[in-house]
Amino acid sequence: MRGRGSSTSDEFIREVDEAVRQDRWLKLWRHYSTYIVGGALAIVIGTGAGVAWRNYQESQRLEEARRYAAAEELLRQDRPSEAAVAFLALAEDAGGGYDVLARLRAAEAQVEAGEAGAAAASLDRLAEDGDAAPVYRQLGDLLALQQNFDGADAAALTGRLAGLSEANAPWRYSALELEALAQLRAGETEAARRTLETLLADPLTPGNLSRRAAELLASLGGPLETAEDATAGEDATAAEDAP
Repeated sequence: MRGRGSSTSDEFIREVDEAVRQDRWLKLWRHYSTYIVGGALAIVIGTGAGVAWRNYQESQRLEEARRYAAAEELLRQDRPSEAAVAFLALAEDAGGGYDVLARLRAAEAQVEAGEAGAAAASLDRLAEDGDAAPVYRQLGDLLALQQNFDGADAAALTGRLAGLSEANAPWRYSALELEALAQLRAGETEAARRTLETLLADPLTPGNLSRRAAELLASLGGPLETAEDATAGEDATAAEDAP
């Protein structure tokens, strides 16, 4: 058995060991305290900054929503020119989808105000916006072409529409419909028939576009083959009736 002296010795050793450990931690603390405190502050500041940024974003979204609602109210009050100005100002400042939506609504307001040229310019601006997603840029391009349809050069119009009507393009079907109309305006009846037949043959063509394509194709005498057969029949009948 250990005596009192042994117990005292053990206690002394523990005290020395504890002092050594405390001294080691003190040295470590003095050496690394700046980094430790800095790291803790970075975590706190980072967390606080994240919360502040989220709050800022929420306040921004709320402010954008308020401005959008105010512009819509101007439209309801039959003040389209003022609404267009408000929408365009919002489009310049906003993000997160409000910029695209506000630009589209600005163009609508400008059309309502009789400002067709300004509406086309607003849509062109959307089409050229490098920050907007491709689907929105192509939508702006398509709507701008629709807006400029009457005054645009037919060849230039069909050229621009060719890219929008490619397979898997997001606005392919609307672009094909406009392409058929542009071809008709240019006097390219056969090309218009083929474009309309493409619309009718595609099972993914929206119902309203399919119906319009069928009506337009019928007004042209039906599909190209049917029209050619009818023309051949008329020619044969005329030949038979000839003296």
